[in-house]
Amino acid sequence: MTISELCWEVRRKLFPRGYPRAMGAWPLRVDPAAPPERVAELKARAADLAARSQYGWGQTVDFGPFAQEGFLGRGYLEIVGLLDQWGWWPESLAGKEVADVGCFTGGHTALLAHRGARRVWAVDELPEHLEQARLLTDAFGLEGVEFLRSSVYKLDEAIQPGSLDMVVLSGVLYHLSDMLVGLLMMRRLLKPGGLLLIESNGADDSRRSFANFGRYWGGMWWQPSGLCIRDMCAFMGFADAEVRFYKPDRCLARAVHDGEAEIPFKRGMNWDFPELADAERRTMDRRVMAGVRPRLW
Repeated sequence: MTISELCWEVRRKLFPRGYPRAMGAWPLRVDPAAPPERVAELKARAADLAARSQYGWGQTVDFGPFAQEGFLGRGYLEIVGLLDQWGWWPESLAGKEVADVGCFTGGHTALLAHRGARRVWAVDELPEHLEQARLLTDAFGLEGVEFLRSSVYKLDEAIQPGSLDMVVLSGVLYHLSDMLVGLLMMRRLLKPGGLLLIESNGADDSRRSFANFGRYWGGMWWQPSGLCIRDMCAFMGFADAEVRFYKPDRCLARAVHDGEAEIPFKRGMNWDFPELADAERRTMDRRVMAGVRPRLW
């Protein structure tokens, strides 16, 4: 546990109801001078996309003349507010190339573009989600957004490895059947020193490293503990990983691509490594697992 996380844990124990709260600003509005027929067109397009998507419209978005309600609500703005409050990401992204992986409706995509990023990759597996995100960029006149339908595991086929300054991986990690390979792909896309921001479902446990099998509840394959997220980041070549829970089962994590780090253990991973020898000597001390142990133990 890092010193910062220890202070966070002490604060939470002293103030047990003290999960942090914040709400980021939504500065985007449809041009007030837009004619009524333009507003009606946007509203109709949003309603049509909501009807055609399996789970409807995702994130609640205020267009100005109207609001499109989504089943995920304004949680994406709460994430933005906390990232701002903690100083976990820059206020200006001028000249930066970033990605919103698992963008859905594109709330984060739109805000990344609004903060001046030179290019924003809006990535999702489902075309209906990308259409929602495309509507936002169209409605608010945002530029520099590239829409990419892709699996996380194939992103390097379209995005140049080592080209990104920052990746936002919000509401995605626990949906991945292979979280380790997903994180390794994020590292491949980022520049050395590049920033990875994760929002995830999780178990608020900083002492034990485990991932519950989610049985696809809400599309969830896994529910990793806070320590498990830190561990996975460290094992996949990220430095200074920090995890903070803002709800009993939701957390944010921040990690930096460590350009010098080697992946210590490669065998069994679905990744084409040039060689498979262990970079560190593996331990045989089962106590290192520090997981949830059966009563027999």
